[in-house]
Amino acid sequence: MSLFKVYARALRYLGAYKLRVSVVVIANIILAAITIAEPILFGRIIDAISGKGEVKPILIMWAGFAVFNTIAFVLVAREADRLAHGRRATLLTEAFGRIISMPLAWHHQRGTSNALHTLLRACETLFGLWLEFMRNHLSTAIALVLLVPTALAMDLRLSAVLILLGIAYWIIGRVVMSRTKDGQASVERHYHTVFSHVSDAISNVSVLHSYNRIEAETSALRSFADRLLAAQYPVLDWWAIASALNRMASTIAMMVVLIIGTVLVQAGELRVGEVIAFIGFANLLIARLDLMRQFATQIFEARSKLEDFYALEDSVREREEPAGSGELNEVKGAVEFRNVSFGFANTSQGVHDVNFSVKAGQTVAIVGPTGAGKTTLVNLLQRVYDPQNGQILVDGVDITSVTRKSLRRHIATVFQDAGLLNRSISENICLGREGATEEDIMRAAEAAAACDFIESREDRYNTPVGERGNRLSGGERQRIAIARAILKNAPILVLDEATSALDVETENRVKAAIDNLRQNRTTFIIAHRLSTVREADMVLFLDSGRIVEKGSFTELSQSNGRFAALLRASGILTDDEVRKAHTAETEAA
Repeated sequence: MSLFKVYARALRYLGAYKLRVSVVVIANIILAAITIAEPILFGRIIDAISGKGEVKPILIMWAGFAVFNTIAFVLVAREADRLAHGRRATLLTEAFGRIISMPLAWHHQRGTSNALHTLLRACETLFGLWLEFMRNHLSTAIALVLLVPTALAMDLRLSAVLILLGIAYWIIGRVVMSRTKDGQASVERHYHTVFSHVSDAISNVSVLHSYNRIEAETSALRSFADRLLAAQYPVLDWWAIASALNRMASTIAMMVVLIIGTVLVQAGELRVGEVIAFIGFANLLIARLDLMRQFATQIFEARSKLEDFYALEDSVREREEPAGSGELNEVKGAVEFRNVSFGFANTSQGVHDVNFSVKAGQTVAIVGPTGAGKTTLVNLLQRVYDPQNGQILVDGVDITSVTRKSLRRHIATVFQDAGLLNRSISENICLGREGATEEDIMRAAEAAAACDFIESREDRYNTPVGERGNRLSGGERQRIAIARAILKNAPILVLDEATSALDVETENRVKAAIDNLRQNRTTFIIAHRLSTVREADMVLFLDSGRIVEKGSFTELSQSNGRFAALLRASGILTDDEVRKAHTAETEAA
């Protein structure tokens, strides 16, 4: 993407404040015109003094312009600051909302820290561009447009020097940008690496302490930072050279203007005041050229950050659900998988040709070895991923034809990782049901066997749980998650190892709560503790993403198949029980 396109797209975000930005733009144009008038008036003052003419009116006008310019600049800068700060805050909120609304598969593919880093750096970069546009960029462009023809009208010979200076600035800038383009892109990649490492380490700080990785992780970060500097220094060197060349060119240009001006005054072709006015023009032009150089540098440095952000925004818009997606309403809970297949890129994991149907209110237990596709199956039900082949129907409706929001409104999930936010216990419980009363929250906590430990806390339901619930034990976190699902009161329930973090006594209490919760709800239970699936209406045994056995708990335990072998291995069924069951089945046949 060219620098112009990067900059133009950055300015389009200001469209939210068209009227206020227009006022600032007009004020900048006026200020630019007044700035050019000052050296002309100053030159006339010098001519009036040297010719013993009337100086006072010109002095008053010059002073008036200076005072007005100062006051107007402060007011314009104040409004520009407010606009830039306000737009940055709204952009951060808007982009955040769009990003977190994306499917979980998108987040898994891109990475949370990458998206966060891209968003934060882009917001700061855009803020700087908006601020400079309203303060300097526009006034600089207007001033240059006015300066050049005014200088040409004053004297072509002196103007030629300034034109040559402008060409020199442009050539130097182009050369440096071409030399540093790849280097600046590399710098941004290194910034992403540094941020990702910091984010990853901090989010797993307990593991780092446990395995004495503090020094090792700090050393690794220092290594990443060194690579960042190694990529950054050559870019900085080129811009330092450019700055030196620009300063040299402007100094030479001023010397040439003075020499030519002196010769022309001595020849009687120009007045002293005209030369002084032109020198004022030259200083203005050099200052504006320096601003243009800084402007170009700013956009150049911003390009990689903003291109990443624009790509992020575009990918979000591409993945947004079609406007015509329907709403899933009044769900009873019948679920059907028809020839569903889904696979992950560069891996054999996924599910293949899955077929089963569940009536509303039934319970389905999904069992199988690690990596068999159990979690993938329920993720497909919640549209974390969409099937690559086949259909998933809820009450006869293809779930890809409805919005994810309306689908998930009817599904309550208890994850193996409780997934608590760094908020109070009460706020975590009522996540799935806004506007829940305190009594509702307490009833849900009681049903999840969470009341005892909550009441023992000094702040009770207002107790902060910490980051990812780190101020609670594993069992406490899980009970909060179960209370959250109970309060949501959805017709479809997904339990992903919901009791894995509980002790036996608490598990029995929570299991009773879950049994009550399952009543009249379609429930999917992913379980490694096979004792939790006895009451299931249907057991699906998955292996390598395929259903290898399907039936009730009793049917599969008597079939002497893979599920029965798993029950024996876990000590739930003895070989004698299996033989008796098999004999009874044979005699009945």
